[in-house]
Amino acid sequence: MSIDSTSVPRAGGGHTETAPRFGAPQALMAISFPVLGTALHLTGMPVQDIFVLLGGCGALGVAAVVAVAGGRRRLAELATAVLRATAGK
Repeated sequence: MSIDSTSVPRAGGGHTETAPRFGAPQALMAISFPVLGTALHLTGMPVQDIFVLLGGCGALGVAAVVAVAGGRRRLAELATAVLRATAGK
């Protein structure tokens, strides 16, 4: 939840939900990934390895958020999408 109290109507039932906003966690990730990638490149790590490492870190973060927020079904869908992408289908 955010501090912003803007209400967004949801479909059905007349319930409202607070609108998400860009906050500190999103800003931290938007800044830390490029900074970490640059630091690793300056230490001599190949760019391909940096992309794999940071992509894996991002995928783990997404999987954790989906598992907490969306349950097993969404996590299974994410796993299926990742497997299809890595298989080239």
